[in-house]
Amino acid sequence: EQELKTYVKAKNLDQKITFTSWIRNIEWAYAGLDIVALTSLNEGTPVSLIEAQAASKPIVSTKVGGIQDVVLEGQSALLSKSADIASFTKNLIQLVESKPLRDQFSGAAQKFVFDRFSYQVLTREMQKLYLSEKV
Repeated sequence: EQELKTYVKAKNLDQKITFTSWIRNIEWAYAGLDIVALTSLNEGTPVSLIEAQAASKPIVSTKVGGIQDVVLEGQSALLSKSADIASFTKNLIQLVESKPLRDQFSGAAQKFVFDRFSYQVLTREMQKLYLSEKV
């Protein structure tokens, strides 16, 4: 963290970048974002990407762990291989420079999340699981 803060200060970006701690009202944070970027080298099932899509935010992320299970590659998110800085950067610049693409991804993201991860869908799937005879 300190290394990143020093870098930001050295590049005179400290007025544009804010480092936060835990955020309880995440919907407030998402409201101020244009793009959500996740640079993980390892992930399980990132709820943050589900939340981002529910908030209509396009995503740039690495393709690790369960990320491909919670986004639509090429429709709500641009993905790159882990540690492929050139590809990640290209994807991020592509979204930064294209508002129409961001808008397209935003709509697809929210629809995908509501269709796949809404409480109604999750409870229906849980009911199927509990009522199934397979053990």
